Amino acid sequence: MIELIRLNGECLYVSYLQILSVEKIPETKVKLTTGDYYIVKNTLEDIEDQIKRFLHDVLLSGKVAVSDDGCE
Repeated sequence: MIELIRLNGECLYVSYLQILSVEKIPETKVKLTTGDYYIVKNTLEDIEDQIKRFLHDVLLSGKVAVSDDGCE
């Protein structure tokens, strides 16, 4: 799961498979395959890194580690 942080500090977890596009405006806009979108604090680079880490962890170890840092 990818951790997104909304502008109000609320955490949102989505599957990377749900992410259709990420747009860099002054904030970051994440559009999902459902048509919904979220404006988040995460940078494009942060989202890319999370996806890479997730795939690396799953493919190499078969386990998924959930981080509890970053959200309030």
